[in-house]
Amino acid sequence: MKKRTIFTLLFWICAVALGYALVDNIKTTIEQQQEIVESEARVIERLKLIREAQKTYQLRYGRYATEWDSLEQFMKEGVIYNVSKREIVIPKDKIRTLETYYLGDSIRVVYDTLGTTPAINSVFENGVPTFNLDSMEYIPGKGDKQFKMFVEKKPTGKTDILADYIEVIDPYPVNPERSDENTNRRTKFLRFGSLNEVSTVGNWEDK
Repeated sequence: MKKRTIFTLLFWICAVALGYALVDNIKTTIEQQQEIVESEARVIERLKLIREAQKTYQLRYGRYATEWDSLEQFMKEGVIYNVSKREIVIPKDKIRTLETYYLGDSIRVVYDTLGTTPAINSVFENGVPTFNLDSMEYIPGKGDKQFKMFVEKKPTGKTDILADYIEVIDPYPVNPERSDENTNRRTKFLRFGSLNEVSTVGNWEDK
């Protein structure tokens, strides 16, 4: 009888221990998943801001910034010119001869600069940064680890027309399932843009 009681007691102790271990493991898994979700949300938000900053820089200079210092300085001090486009129609009766009358009216395009807007207003609401602009290249929550940024200007396809290519990557994922060895772009390192096609789409946005 005593042996049976001892066996029963040991059984319940083991059962409770296993149950606790299982619950603790589930809790740990849920916490890890939550950490991944929150970490990736911060990284994506920063990537979106970098993308907008680069698009604004390109609008101003006709190219992407190749250095973080240039992009950060532009965000702090740069401006975007507000330009108005007008078309002036010159009647053919005033400019055409009998030989050229068939060419019709002439249209002249005039661009007027109406002022400037701080570049930072194009990226941050009310022009107020959500982080220190001097740390734009640092990945949120990962200390001194930086995004990798690649910028190129090269011909598109078989044409001689030069286009701007950009890719910004977080090479230090919290999610262990993310790898650039994956064939599915969605499960590669978080990034936006591509050096193989003219695009600024983020891989979290891919359909």
